Amino acid sequence: MLKVTCAIIIYKGKVLITQHSVDSKYPLKWEFPGGKIEKDESASECIKREIKEELGLEIEIWQKLNSVVYQLDVKKLELIPFLCTVKEDKIFLNEHADYKWLDLAQLKNFD
Repeated sequence: MLKVTCAIIIYKGKVLITQHSVDSKYPLKWEFPGGKIEKDESASECIKREIKEELGLEIEIWQKLNSVVYQLDVKKLELIPFLCTVKEDKIFLNEHADYKWLDLAQLKNFD
């Protein structure tokens, strides 16, 4: 089973979502950013590394949330979410097409 982390990043009352690039496996879909856990890496090390690589952000983990196991295409995934914050919101998009800081109620409007 593939283990993947994601960060639910809250800053000034808003939640961060990122948009996959046009040439990704899920073009222009929105997500909580994160990525695959590498060999000999903990889930918390993974999410910090992924967010730094993808967005240039240093995150502070508040809490690890319950994992969710689900089927995505032909793969079975364990998604490990973390509730996080950042000290500043200067984002550098290294892999994504776009990002947005949203109120919780706005999340339902994004695919």
